Formats: sequence, C-alpha cells, structure tokens
Amino acid sequence: MLSKEVFKEGIEELKVIFPELEMTKKRAELWYKYSEKLEDDQWKEKITNCIRYCAKRIPLLADILDKDGNYKNDYKSYRKV
Repeated sequence: MLSKEVFKEGIEELKVIFPELEMTKKRAELWYKYSEKLEDDQWKEKITNCIRYCAKRIPLLADILDKDGNYKNDYKSYRKV
C-alpha cells in the first residue's frame, strides 16, 4: 500500500517539473484514493515515467496510473478541472 509520505514526495516532484500543476487538497485526496493500492516502488516508477514522457502537458492522474505507459503527449488534450 502506498504510504502518504511517498505519495507526497511524488506530488512534490511533479509540481517542480510541472509548476502549473494545481494540486489542491481535494485533488490530492482523490489522487491518493485512486493510487493507494500501489506499492511505494510502483508509485515512484510511475512518477518517474510520467516526468519523462508527459513532457508536453500537465499530467493527469490517468497518465500516472496508465498501466501500459501510453502517454498522450498532446498538450491540447489537457483541460483544467
């Protein structure tokens, strides 16, 4: 199970790389809810892959959780929520 500390570290990394990522408390709670079944190492790997391959737009939770790593690099597909 994903520890909250490792989750927070991953979110902080994303925010450094993608400064326009708005991580509200509610959004963080939802991201954790859907990610908590991952192991710490899995989360770290997914964050690393997203940083490497989501370079053209702000990542969505679906990008991080994508089991096949099929990142859509089309920045136009991002919409603010």
